[in-house]
Amino acid sequence: MKKLLSLLLVFLFLLPCLSFAEETEDVEEEWEELADVKDTLLATDVFYHTPNELSAVKCDHELCFWNLEMGRMDEEAIWKVLTQPVTVLTGKQREQVRILAEPDEKCTDYVGVVTCTSQGVHVLREEGDWSLIEAYSSSEEGSAVKVFAEHFQGWVKTSRLKTEEVDQTYGLVVDKLQQRLYVFKEGKLFSTLLCSTGFAKNKANLFHETPAGEFLMVSWVGGFQAETLWCAYGIRINSGILIHEVPSRQETNKAGETYTSYARCERYLGEKASHGCIRVQRQLTPEGVNAKWLWDHLSRKPYTKVIIWDDLDRELCYPSDDLTLYYNPNGGTNYHSQATCTMVKDKYEPMTAFTYGELDKKPYNKLTACPACAPMPRKEKIDELNSKSRKSQ
Repeated sequence: MKKLLSLLLVFLFLLPCLSFAEETEDVEEEWEELADVKDTLLATDVFYHTPNELSAVKCDHELCFWNLEMGRMDEEAIWKVLTQPVTVLTGKQREQVRILAEPDEKCTDYVGVVTCTSQGVHVLREEGDWSLIEAYSSSEEGSAVKVFAEHFQGWVKTSRLKTEEVDQTYGLVVDKLQQRLYVFKEGKLFSTLLCSTGFAKNKANLFHETPAGEFLMVSWVGGFQAETLWCAYGIRINSGILIHEVPSRQETNKAGETYTSYARCERYLGEKASHGCIRVQRQLTPEGVNAKWLWDHLSRKPYTKVIIWDDLDRELCYPSDDLTLYYNPNGGTNYHSQATCTMVKDKYEPMTAFTYGELDKKPYNKLTACPACAPMPRKEKIDELNSKSRKSQ
């Protein structure tokens, strides 16, 4: 009888703990559901595409850049790709190789151009001394191979291929459709920045389009002059294409004093605007990241990997009306993605919440998107981004 009573007491003692454990599991499931719901609130692709999906020769890897769904913010999959080794062509950093349509040294039919050392190529198969590869062509202005930023498959001597290990702490993703640069750290999305990739206005300057693909940050070039513009913190990723701070130039005020102005180019962050380089915001994100931070923190050896998602035939949907945004009701002129932002004084934080569905209503209809914390753009801006995405012929 005493033994039975003891067992009963133990059961009664453990009952609340068992109940609590069940409640904890329920709470965890609810949080997972909420996390899934949160992902669906943002602007995402209407349909997801992969770089290899329309290729003549299909990719048979379990996961790599070429079968990664562009635009899908799958942290685990993206991080696996960002930390994989890269296959490049041997040669000098700005040397470019013409890729052949056939595995024959006498072939003069060139299907694309690859930049040595920094541009990753996808090896599809080997035949004797030759390898079939795919990439996005890096033809520049004046190139005899007029294949600009287009996907191709072609042949190169296998002896030119080399495998490069990459940094395992940081990696970058540039989305040409959303015009965002995503910084990943140790497997997680760390910070989101506004950027501007190349904008080909017409058929005469298609070389301005930034090629997609895999790239390595191979050279800390530093600041350079581009006509009247100064581009600071330049890091080479593909021949003449660099990641750098949004350009500035010297202006003179009414008093005759010279000052540095970013106004000309900063207003275009979040849309295509450059001649091929990737312009990055100078304003600090809530995580303290900007173009200078990239210069200071990213690995120079082993190289940091950059993957660039193409925008060809991609289309964004609108964010959910339930998406939470923030603003400062005490004279603030911007709307924000987070309750705290480097553009707002501490005394006004945390800011007041409202929803994306209210963005076109007073008092939110006059607010502009914050240049620091990269909030989701307004519907008309999404329409504009979709209109500027490249369409297949």
